Amino acid sequence: MVHIKIRDIAVSHGYYISNQIKNRKIISEKIKGNIVVEEAAANKRSASKYNWQNTIMLSLDAIQELFFKSNLSGADMDMIVLSSQLPEYVAPATSVKIHNVIGGKKECICYDVNSNGCGMTMAFDQISKYMSVSPHINRALLVGCDYMNLDKNNLGDAACAIILEKTEEDCGVCDTLSLVGMDDNDSNQFPNYGFSNLFMIKKGTNLRFSMAVKKPNGMKSVEDSISTILSRNGLAKEDVNMYCFSQNNKMGLESIREILHIDKAISPYIGDIYGDTGTSSTFITLYEAWEKQLIKRGDYFLMCAFGRGAQTITLLCKF
Repeated sequence: MVHIKIRDIAVSHGYYISNQIKNRKIISEKIKGNIVVEEAAANKRSASKYNWQNTIMLSLDAIQELFFKSNLSGADMDMIVLSSQLPEYVAPATSVKIHNVIGGKKECICYDVNSNGCGMTMAFDQISKYMSVSPHINRALLVGCDYMNLDKNNLGDAACAIILEKTEEDCGVCDTLSLVGMDDNDSNQFPNYGFSNLFMIKKGTNLRFSMAVKKPNGMKSVEDSISTILSRNGLAKEDVNMYCFSQNNKMGLESIREILHIDKAISPYIGDIYGDTGTSSTFITLYEAWEKQLIKRGDYFLMCAFGRGAQTITLLCKF
């Protein structure tokens, strides 16, 4: 039976590279195998630290580290997917821009996805299912990156890149449960007036998100989704070795631990290090757990991601 394995994970933490990225180099291998070194700052517009960062730059920084770890290149990828709430470009897709820089091959699927904080977790599930039934897609690059350019309310600019590949090992996504909130969510939308009115807006502040600190809510749905997904797979909470939650609310995570009786050691909070990195937060949590040897191959892990209070996705996986 075909399974989809997380081969490697790498992270770029925007806060730390903001003043250094102008000295970094993006290494890409073209299809013929020639290594091309491109100055990251070749097209810089000013010396402002924010101009050194965007969704593409952060993603490329994580991808570069990932390729060094895995000894692979862009030409080895059959699919490239970017999950981002605010990709640098919508036309062409930012994943296509990334494909071209890293030397992706011509026969390659590229697309961008957005489901807010759920995006990368949901994309992992969808890519895994697609790869399992497609004979020609053997390896995929998935990148999650949110660059909000805002230094407040626990927001963190970062990128996480992972390589997914086919294997006969017993691993990958075991089950998925997605829940959509039925409450009014109009107060938490962006753009505030919709894209159809985007060019009519005169005042820049009208484009901003509402970034108020979120109160822990929807804990009952989180409890139900985790209990349901474990029950239908014949597992108990103790059978899961690592819980990777969205990092948007420390108080909310503490409530989940209390309600579900989950130990702090297997449900890390990394928001004090990275901030809330949005779409990539569950995978950066997994990355940190792997780096610290808190999870090993064959372990069960559970991802639970929250999307702007409007949806929740829970994945039961085997590492």
